[in-house]
Amino acid sequence: MGGAAIDRGDNNLTPSRRLTVFIAEDSKPYAEMLAELISEPGRIEVVGFADSESTAIDRIFSLKPDVVILDMQLRSGNGPAVIRAVRSAPDLQDTKLIVMSNHTSPRFQARCLELGSDYFFDKSKDFDPLAAALAELWTLRYGASE
Repeated sequence: MGGAAIDRGDNNLTPSRRLTVFIAEDSKPYAEMLAELISEPGRIEVVGFADSESTAIDRIFSLKPDVVILDMQLRSGNGPAVIRAVRSAPDLQDTKLIVMSNHTSPRFQARCLELGSDYFFDKSKDFDPLAAALAELWTLRYGASE
């Protein structure tokens, strides 16, 4: 990722029924694996990646995704700063923030939630709960599946 954000998209999808997701993660292989796991054509689309705090903030402010999946340690900068930046932007108040981290102590989780994250998952094992949270967010936004 080298500090750059990568956008991908399919213009044939109906934007009104897609949950857009941005991934801020310093490990390119992990970010790509996560994107593969959560993507569902027509429902959940990963719209970009970043591996640093500044790139993540710039791209989130530009893309305005529905959901941001965020690691706490980035190549440069950190996840808490991204949470603060997103939560301070009036036009991003509806953006859901999902923290995926190896740092899973109750105190650390509580701190992330206090800063404004909506969910906190263990990045080494909580893939099913992540998928369930994304499905729930899609349903809350668009109603029951067709």
